[in-house]
Amino acid sequence: MNQNIRSFLALTKASMKMYYRNKGAVVFTLLLPVALMSIFGFLSSGSGTLLKIGYTNHSTSAMSLQLVEELKKTKAFGAVEMTEEQATEQLTKGDLDLQIIIPENFATAENGNPLASSVMTRYNKAKPQTGQIATMAIVQLVSHLDRAFTKSPTLLDVKSEGITANRLGYFDFVLPGILAMTIMQLGIFGVAFSFVAMKASGALRRIQATPVHPVYFVFGQAVVRLLITLATTALLVTLGTYFFHFHMVGSYFSFGLIAVLGILLFLGFGFGIAGWAKDETQVAPVANLLQLPMLLLSGIFFSREGFPAWLKSVTDYFPLTYLTHGLRKVANEGASLSQIPVDLIGMIVWLVLIYALAIKVFRWE
Repeated sequence: MNQNIRSFLALTKASMKMYYRNKGAVVFTLLLPVALMSIFGFLSSGSGTLLKIGYTNHSTSAMSLQLVEELKKTKAFGAVEMTEEQATEQLTKGDLDLQIIIPENFATAENGNPLASSVMTRYNKAKPQTGQIATMAIVQLVSHLDRAFTKSPTLLDVKSEGITANRLGYFDFVLPGILAMTIMQLGIFGVAFSFVAMKASGALRRIQATPVHPVYFVFGQAVVRLLITLATTALLVTLGTYFFHFHMVGSYFSFGLIAVLGILLFLGFGFGIAGWAKDETQVAPVANLLQLPMLLLSGIFFSREGFPAWLKSVTDYFPLTYLTHGLRKVANEGASLSQIPVDLIGMIVWLVLIYALAIKVFRWE
């Protein structure tokens, strides 16, 4: 075996041992993401939570009254009658999960012929998951009434202002965000603190003085972080699927490739901070300055659709936004890599820029 390859493998093995001897790093890497995922999983799987529905019935037909009765009898719904204006106001504030408007011509006939009509549902785009779930249930109720109303092709249906697909819950929405957050924090904090600690202790300087080229040590560290982050991602997806019924609509392969690209991207941030900082006191402020805006504004725990237009335009270009959106498109909508070119190109551009900067500012001591 080539001496350079042996050196690289030896340094990679040593880096792995160094990492697992740091108990704090292991806890941060594994327990914190798992605990966070579990909290959201238990909160989103509560069976006692009612979907709050505000309905307005403009019709006087027997079928409309029957639909209202079905809404009230459905155990998963907390249905309250109100005006359209009241329902819209409460929906906007987030106090309702769904607004239902039954039109005046619902289930009526003209000259003995049933008239086609549509029930309108509205939901807050900032909370799409609850709206999807409630709308699907309404579709089932109206379809049942349609079969009782007429034997002809469907005349009663439901029109919704949002998407209704895949029977996804909030946990399906939030898990890709937690994974993206974990990838970012492991890349930035995991690399930056460990490298600066070795720089401050003189370990990097001593490695540079050995016959082995220091680049192999850096590559070894990168491989270790890549493997650890991939293992953490796989663990979170496995636990989420087994315990909280996470639905992977798309391809695990595409999901994994996006995760790898995200890991490489945020490793670059970590190496850049580690190369620039002289000691650990300089790492935390810079790392937090970089990651906190992304953590709050990249759509990890909630949709960015409710942001003001200018803020959404700015956060569209955050590296974590590209990663979160890409993971979510594959997991929740079954998108292929060819369908998310903006996310992939955005991450690649950031990757090139951040590694160019990291190489320029990197210092061994």
